[in-house]
Amino acid sequence: MGRRRTLANINSPDWGIRMQAERQAVNFVVQGSAADLCKMAMIRIFNLVSSSSSLSARLVAQLHDELLYEVEESQVEQFAGLVKSTMESLQHIDHLGVHLKVPLKVAVSSGKSWGSMSELIIPPSASL
Repeated sequence: MGRRRTLANINSPDWGIRMQAERQAVNFVVQGSAADLCKMAMIRIFNLVSSSSSLSARLVAQLHDELLYEVEESQVEQFAGLVKSTMESLQHIDHLGVHLKVPLKVAVSSGKSWGSMSELIIPPSASL
């Protein structure tokens, strides 16, 4: 998605140093792409909630590939379905030429506090 990273040691004659740079190159693509997808999901979810008359979720934190939202209890299942379908839809982003061959799988959890969360099973009809 346009990210660049200079790796000074990628052509090093020292095998160990070169291998470290090669690992950094692969890791950069994986982690950078995951971060980009997560940010795109945050923007899409924000826009969907902003334009909704029935949802009032609030993003509390982002930690790597996890998003933590504060949601009214009566909206949890509907919002979880929206988050899951939005994040999984990022497998194909036509205007950026992104077409992942491996499906994105998203797990959603809920709880009164971060420490008490348990996975939510979202019925297909609840995913928007």
